[in-house]
Amino acid sequence: MPSEAQAAGSVSKIECEVTVGGRGTATVSFFRHLAPVTVNSVVRILPFDSRVTVQPAMVSLFTQLRVGVEKPRVQFARGDVAFLPSGGLVCVFVGSARSDRPLNPLGKVESGIETFDAVRPGDVVRVSAPKQ
Repeated sequence: MPSEAQAAGSVSKIECEVTVGGRGTATVSFFRHLAPVTVNSVVRILPFDSRVTVQPAMVSLFTQLRVGVEKPRVQFARGDVAFLPSGGLVCVFVGSARSDRPLNPLGKVESGIETFDAVRPGDVVRVSAPKQ
């Protein structure tokens, strides 16, 4: 069943499913208008698996992506998703944070943010397009 945005013909919103091994599932929406080149690069590599690192206000997923800075921001709130170009990391914020480095905004966690609260360093996370 397509989401409301997809049913309405949205070309900006891309919903993805994030599964944390043994801990749960979350829904993340990427929005092309936030950083089109970066979002398209992330969507092209779906599905991907990644080990995570955990920092006080964010969970980071390692990727092989190399994308430059695009519409950078440094202030993020709980549930925001961004890309750190200097490290090739997709970052999910589990608390409000201000970054020392600029990040490309990607989207938001729509549901299941508590799944990221339970993540431990080294957990494997799978990011995939939703089943249509």
